[in-house]
Amino acid sequence: MEEPPYVDDVAHGIDLDPDNGIGLLIIACAAGEPKHLESPDFEVLEGPHQDEVDGRYWLYLVQLRDGLTFKSGEVVGYWECGGETPGGGEAPGGGAPVAPVPGSDDAGDWQEENGGDAQVEFAPRGGVETGFGGTARG
Repeated sequence: MEEPPYVDDVAHGIDLDPDNGIGLLIIACAAGEPKHLESPDFEVLEGPHQDEVDGRYWLYLVQLRDGLTFKSGEVVGYWECGGETPGGGEAPGGGAPVAPVPGSDDAGDWQEENGGDAQVEFAPRGGVETGFGGTARG
């Protein structure tokens, strides 16, 4: 499957725990950290965190208002990316719709089928670095 082309100044959401309204908001902003993020539909709990693989993406842990999910397609956000408002302010009130990440709604189903178990049996602690960088050794 080929990765879709990068689109700047848009947001996507993933419902991490839809029963409790916890989600992950992802904003694409190549100009740097988005400014003035707000929404009547969610509260930012944590972030922004710049994606370590592709620094154009900024991640926020959010608490959605009661009964809302990203999957519903009804979440709207307001932010500035490089001094511009998102998506030309196409949503009511000038914000931009936050689209659900395609395929993300089945993540909870996988976790339920897995019995809620972790993906790996043992997590390394204080062991050998497994990534790249100054401490990784080949």
